Amino acid sequence: MNRFNHLLVPILFLFAFSSCDPDEDEPEIAPEIKFESDKAAFESENTSTMEFKVKLDKAGTTSLTVDYETVAISAEEDLDFLANDGTLTFAPGQTVKSIYVQIVVDEFLEGDETFKVVLSNPTNSFLKDNEQEATGTIRNDDTALEINDAGFISADSYPGMNLVWSDEFNSESIDPNNWTYDIGNNGWGNQELQNYTANTDNSYISNEKLVVTALENAPSQYTSARLKSIGLQEYQYGRIDVRAKLPVDAGLWPAIWMLGANFPEVGWPACGEIDIMELVGSNPRRVHGTVHWGPNNGGHQYTGQGISIPFPETFADEFHVFSILWEEDSIQWLLDDEVYYSISPSNMNGQNYPFNQPFFFIINVAVGGQWPGNPTTETTFPEFMAVDYVRVFQ
Repeated sequence: MNRFNHLLVPILFLFAFSSCDPDEDEPEIAPEIKFESDKAAFESENTSTMEFKVKLDKAGTTSLTVDYETVAISAEEDLDFLANDGTLTFAPGQTVKSIYVQIVVDEFLEGDETFKVVLSNPTNSFLKDNEQEATGTIRNDDTALEINDAGFISADSYPGMNLVWSDEFNSESIDPNNWTYDIGNNGWGNQELQNYTANTDNSYISNEKLVVTALENAPSQYTSARLKSIGLQEYQYGRIDVRAKLPVDAGLWPAIWMLGANFPEVGWPACGEIDIMELVGSNPRRVHGTVHWGPNNGGHQYTGQGISIPFPETFADEFHVFSILWEEDSIQWLLDDEVYYSISPSNMNGQNYPFNQPFFFIINVAVGGQWPGNPTTETTFPEFMAVDYVRVFQ
C-alpha cells in the first residue's frame, strides 16, 4: 500500500462516522387522517344526529386541517338529511374530531337510505384513497305511508245495484270481521320466496289504506302478507271494485283475486280462481285479468288477458281501480271502468264452469316465484301495495 492510500483509509472512516450524527433531525412523516367507521341508525328522535369521528394515526406537532362535505346517494338532501360541509382543524396534540349530520325524522315508510361524508384537501396530513369517505345509512322503522291519493276513483253507486259490502280501511286496524291470514313459507305452488305472516309490519292500516308490505329481513329472506276473507265475506255475482296502488320492481307479484268458497272441500283448481288483478313487477305498466279452472288431477286450465297503461306511467305512480262485472255465466274485467276482457262457459274447453257460486277475496304481495322471477339488486325493499277500498255491488 502506498503512503497516500494508507492515509486515506482513516480519513474516509472519520468522514463516514461523522455523517451519522445521531443529533441530526430525520424528516417528520405527516399524520394519516381517516374516518373511524361507517354509521347506521334507525330514523328516530333519539338518533336524529349521526356522528362521524375523524382520527389521526398520531398527534401532529403543528395545526392541520381537512375539508368535508355530505353527498347524497339514495337519501335525498333536505328530505332525509341536512347538508353539511366545512373544515376540521386539529390543534397540535389533537387526534380526534367529529362531523355531525342531522337526519330528517318522519313517520313514513321508506327503504333504507344512504349518504356519504367525504374528506378532501388535507394540510400537514394525508388521506389514503380508500379511507377518505364514510357512509351513513338511515334505516327505516316507520309504518306510515306518504301516499299521493291521485288516480282514478270509481263511482259510489251504479244503476240497478246496491252496495252490499265494502271495506274502506278507515279503522285503526285491519277488521277481523273481514280478513284473516294465510301463514307460512311453502312456495304456495309457485316456488315463491316469501314467508307470509300476520305481523303488523307486513300488513296494517295507514292513512285509511290497507298496506301490504314485503320486507327483506336478511339477504334473500323475505316476509309479506296474504289476507283472505274466507268464511267472513263471500259473494256470488255483482260488480267488484278495488282501488289500489301497486309495487312494480323485479321479483314482485301483487295480486287481488278470489277463490271459490268450496276450496276447502274440492281444492284448487276445481274451486275456480278469478284474478281481478295481477302484476309482474318487472313489467310495471301491465296488469292481467285471468281465470283458472279444471279438475285436480292435472287438468288445470286458464285463460286471461293483460292491459297496459301508456309509457312512462307505471301502476306505482297513482291509484287505479281494478274491477270485475260478474253475472251468471259471464265475467268482464275492467281497468278504470273500461272493459278489456270477458269470459263465458264457452271458454272452458269442455270442462265444468265453476264461477256460478260464492267466492272469497285474497289480497297479497308475493316475492319471487315462477312468474315474476326473483328480486334483483335493483329491487328496493320494503315494497308495498296500498288498497284504498274493496266494494261489492249487487
